[in-house]
Amino acid sequence: MTTFSSIPSYILGGACVSRGIMALLSPRKEYSHVGLLLEPSKANGQGGSVSPLMYFKGLREISYGLTLIALQYQDNESAVTTFSAILSIVRIGDGLVVWVNGGDELRYKAAGHWITGLGFVGWVIWRWSY
Repeated sequence: MTTFSSIPSYILGGACVSRGIMALLSPRKEYSHVGLLLEPSKANGQGGSVSPLMYFKGLREISYGLTLIALQYQDNESAVTTFSAILSIVRIGDGLVVWVNGGDELRYKAAGHWITGLGFVGWVIWRWSY
């Protein structure tokens, strides 16, 4: 396999880590960033509450970013490409979750997930073509 520039892997990995940290530090804000409504509040029915699953999302993003960075650091080009293909499926799936569950006012945010997923698909196809 051809040797590719490591810069995109480090940038994309860093972006995933950053998004994960944002989710851990501000899980309530992360709902609107990803395009989901807050969970129904159990106490008084006003506003909404943060699900512990948002912390899982943050950890997931951090693990994806660190994996991409680690694979690139080890010069494992095939693994970077394969893992990026998996990430594209995850992003497209995230968009579907937002489309189905985000409500009318946040449904448009699914496009951001799909664009990211298709960006990964394009990058993977380009890498596989060499």
